[in-house]
Amino acid sequence: MLQRRGLLFALGLAALPARIASAADTRTRILVVGDSQAQGLAAGLQRQFRRDPSWRVVDRSRIATGLCSPSRFDWPAAVPAIGEEERGAIAVVMFGANDRPPIRMHGSINEKLEATFCTTYGAHVRAIAAALKHSCAGVIWVGHPIVRDPVYAEDMALLNRLYAEQSLAAGADWFPSWPLFTDADGNFAPYGKGADGETTRLRADDGVHLTGPGYDVLARALLPVVEIYQPVATHAPA
Repeated sequence: MLQRRGLLFALGLAALPARIASAADTRTRILVVGDSQAQGLAAGLQRQFRRDPSWRVVDRSRIATGLCSPSRFDWPAAVPAIGEEERGAIAVVMFGANDRPPIRMHGSINEKLEATFCTTYGAHVRAIAAALKHSCAGVIWVGHPIVRDPVYAEDMALLNRLYAEQSLAAGADWFPSWPLFTDADGNFAPYGKGADGETTRLRADDGVHLTGPGYDVLARALLPVVEIYQPVATHAPA
C-alpha cells in the first residue's frame, strides 16, 4: 500500500510541470519586436503587468538593429518565424533609432534619394506588419518619439509617415508616440508628467531614447490599444 501511495505521489510530481506549463499558456502574450526603443517599451510593459499574472511580455527586440541594416539583423526575413513562434500573441513593433534615412546631399534632402529610400524602407515596414498580421491576434506599430536635434526630428517624422502608411495598409494599428513627449508648443520636452502624475525626466541624455519613467508613460498610453485584442489573443491557438 505504501509503495502504491509513493508511486502515485511520484506520478503527481512528474505531472506538475506540465500543469504549470498549461496554466502559463493561458496568459495573454504581448510580442515586442524592434530595436532598443522596443526593448525599453517591453520593459515598460513588463512593469505595467508585473502584478497581473494574466499577461506575459515576450521581448524579441534587438539593440543596434533596424530596417536599414540587414547585415546586423534581417528583420523582414526573421519576423515571419518569430510571429509563428508566438502565434496568437499581440504584436507591438517599434523601430527608428538606428534608421536615419540616407536622403541628404550637402545638408539638403535629395528628392531621388528620398523616393528610393521611401520605396525600399516602406516595403520593409509593410512586409513586417503583414507577416505579424498573419500570425498574431493584433499588430500595433508604435511610432518613434520626437528627438531633440531638429534635423534628426525631421528624419524621424519621415519614418513615422512610412510606419503609419505601410502598417495601416497591411491591416495593423498605428500608435503615434510623438505627442506624448512634446511641450505645449509641440517641441521636444525632456521633462513631463510620469505615470505617477509627478513631473520627472522622460528623455535620456542622448535626446533620442526615453528614460525608464518615459517608457512607463509610453507603455501606459499603449495599454488601451493592447487590451482591445486581449479576448482574441487569449483564445487564439498558441
